[in-house]
Amino acid sequence: MSADDRAHSLARLRALMAMTTVNGCTEEEELSAARKVAKLIEQLDGQPGQSVTTDPSWAARERDNPQYQALLEKTTQEGLLKAALQELALGHINTVSPLRRNTRGQAVEHVSTVELLRPYFNMMLGSAGASRLARGIVDDILAELIYDGLLPDVLAIPRG
Repeated sequence: MSADDRAHSLARLRALMAMTTVNGCTEEEELSAARKVAKLIEQLDGQPGQSVTTDPSWAARERDNPQYQALLEKTTQEGLLKAALQELALGHINTVSPLRRNTRGQAVEHVSTVELLRPYFNMMLGSAGASRLARGIVDDILAELIYDGLLPDVLAIPRG
């Protein structure tokens, strides 16, 4: 298609779309116009002379770079692990720690969140959490969550 044909097709497409929305057509007319629009879009997309937008060279290099892909996969996995540990931690905290308004007038003990959650995660991870490396990873993620303000650093738990 030449540039004139393309401009003509785009004008027809705009006219069809305007007819269906402005004139309040019936369902059959709207369906017919939608089919015509789909055919025109198919024709416009299939033109060989059309310039197709491609990724810049740096994006293609990043996408094809195995080191970049490995790093992207690693950060994605770390993010998912961090989110999963946060959900589990909040669920456990809500189970063992009462609401602050319920602790007024009671003797409370301030317990470190990491100290409270470490045995829970060791139990949850089972044999996978038995290694020093796994415990270190969990402790690091808990420290990051506390630093980011996503988990409290200490909990007030009633004595007794």
